[in-house]
Amino acid sequence: MSCLFFDIDGTILSHDIGLIPGAIKAITRARENGHTCFIATGRHLNALSSIEGVPYDGVIFCNGAGIYYHDQILETSPIPHDIVQKTLIQAEEKAGAYTVMSSYISFKNEKEMKRTEEMVKKDPRFRTLAERMKYLGASDFEAYRHEDILKIDIGFDSEEIMNDFMAHMDPSLHLAATAGFHVNEGRRSGEITRQDVNKGSAIIRVVQMLGMDMNDTYGFGDSGNDVEMLETCAVGTAMGNASDDVKQKADCVTDTVENDGVYKAMKAYGLI
Repeated sequence: MSCLFFDIDGTILSHDIGLIPGAIKAITRARENGHTCFIATGRHLNALSSIEGVPYDGVIFCNGAGIYYHDQILETSPIPHDIVQKTLIQAEEKAGAYTVMSSYISFKNEKEMKRTEEMVKKDPRFRTLAERMKYLGASDFEAYRHEDILKIDIGFDSEEIMNDFMAHMDPSLHLAATAGFHVNEGRRSGEITRQDVNKGSAIIRVVQMLGMDMNDTYGFGDSGNDVEMLETCAVGTAMGNASDDVKQKADCVTDTVENDGVYKAMKAYGLI
């Protein structure tokens, strides 16, 4: 049996129409056929309300910094507190908007809060900022100091500022550029974890812990934070809505998220 890994946004979830019924059907049938199915996401564990109804065995969360399986966290890879503090100071100096995440909570700085408020006005799914914050699993910013931080989402007003930030970022950290599903709103954004942490590294750990075989792994994604997953899995599948850079890293390219790309690929692979 195989182990399957699914990104959320732009892979099984469309910003325009929500969860894709064909993707839910495909994952359900794959599990019925004996395959193990993991969600592989940049989100933390309390930010999964948008995929209620999707059956899965486990979650790779915070871009690989955490592994959750059968109702328990098996492993986390937090960023050291001093490195978190140093990074946030550097971000503030460059007027960055950022969110820091623990296993279950996210914490937004003032600039990111203002950006979230503007997003709420444009998103018909949310009537109030409170609804958006609940959806994101967000909490009071200063409380982050008491949590193990697994990931930092960050954005700057220009590519030049982002490049300068990256040039001075602590060498123990890795930044995956966001692309694909996310609209950059004219800014440059990315997701920071420890240098040795990404969706691909977490997949290797999952396969080891479950006693499975890397030759029986399949990954599905669309964004810059999915590249390591697509490269690590025996069969990495990029969505048709992925950027060209992501598609070039994949073994196969399927249809777009709205056109049942996941279902079509899984059917072609004989998984369902």
